[in-house]
Amino acid sequence: MVRDLYMFSKVDNNAEVVWFKIEYQNTLRSEADITSFLADKKLDIRFAYLDSSEDPSKGKFVVFTEVDRCEGLEDIITELKQMDVVLNVDYGISKNRVMQSVDFPLNILGERATIVRATTFVNILKIIHEHAPQSEGLLMLTGIKSGSDTVKYLQEMTEVTTTNCMELLREFFMAAGWGILECDIDCETLIGSVKVKDSFIAEAYEESEMPVCGYMSGFFAGFISTVAGKNVQVHESYCMSMGTRTCEHLVSPAPENIQMEHLMRGEIN
Repeated sequence: MVRDLYMFSKVDNNAEVVWFKIEYQNTLRSEADITSFLADKKLDIRFAYLDSSEDPSKGKFVVFTEVDRCEGLEDIITELKQMDVVLNVDYGISKNRVMQSVDFPLNILGERATIVRATTFVNILKIIHEHAPQSEGLLMLTGIKSGSDTVKYLQEMTEVTTTNCMELLREFFMAAGWGILECDIDCETLIGSVKVKDSFIAEAYEESEMPVCGYMSGFFAGFISTVAGKNVQVHESYCMSMGTRTCEHLVSPAPENIQMEHLMRGEIN
């Protein structure tokens, strides 16, 4: 899997990167035929990815190549478009040798998304902590809404139950780059813990005397509460920013008659 969403080709500093976005009919030989064509044209592939998840009958092949000169590029495009399996071809040139591993616009859970460095996200959290009253509660509430909305989208795509919800949550966290989860929660009592390895918040936050992943605690609370149909409260007991190897979020049922918006860290014991 790709780990860098914005890369520079480093093989030939004098070359230019040419990218192709090729839409094609999804047959058993489509990808092989297109790859063979590019090889015949002596286009050296540096990075590529395939996608046929939206429509199984069609595919998208995005290819980044390095070329010394872009002469004859229009002829290559014309020949590509004339291939039986090819539906459309778009292309571009990066004189800065940039390769992007995601298409624009980016979506996460079916909605428009943007990519920010973990440091940028944490800087926003720090400013909120410094200037907003009841900042921990604010971040917790933001996380609760995000976690609840995530479940609602997943329910449109697949069955979400108390049995499989934590596995779905684990996969989502990895896909979003937030961290690696280890979940130990009793589905009946809703008591347990979620440990987060390599939390992007804690890693970028650096040293702290207090846990800093309140947003994640809120996300877990919103996610689990929406799936279970019962409100839970989540509290971060220790955090990587405090020098531990992982972050731990303790989960327990919320007291009766407590609404989601009351589940602020420190407000309920």
